[in-house]
Amino acid sequence: MRKAKAFLACIILLILALGAVNAAPPVIRPGQPIVEKPNPQLIAPSINVNLIKIAPAASGNSKPVSISVKVISGLTHQDICGLNASNFNMATLTVPPGGPAIVIKEVLPVSSVAINQPMSCDYWLSLVPTSYQGNQYNWITGTYTLKLYYVLKGQQLADRTFSFRV
Repeated sequence: MRKAKAFLACIILLILALGAVNAAPPVIRPGQPIVEKPNPQLIAPSINVNLIKIAPAASGNSKPVSISVKVISGLTHQDICGLNASNFNMATLTVPPGGPAIVIKEVLPVSSVAINQPMSCDYWLSLVPTSYQGNQYNWITGTYTLKLYYVLKGQQLADRTFSFRV
């Protein structure tokens, strides 16, 4: 009986010792930097869709819908400037029955004309119905839901889903 109690006490001490080792803070070795990997989701950029301008797009024409967007760095929380068409991709999620897919026709930076104002890093994206073999499709009345992607060096880093009605 004594041997069983002693054996049980040794097992309990062993379990406690292993728990203490696993809960101990990491050993700091002088001369070696401590590196913690940041959570990529916390530093991922974000896309804001600030404004959607429907006119002059209307059912039966293919004139552009313009959207104002801003891409914000997740690391610095500052606007990302200097973007162009290669930094944006579009996916058409839903369209009215019989409606065409939507593509980005043009990306234009918004210029700030006020003196002593911070530079604007907003962008106007012109969205139009797709074309096929030289035939330009037209808008159809209804709701369009799209997903806009921010792309850098071929990688999609952020996305924003938004809808509008023509």
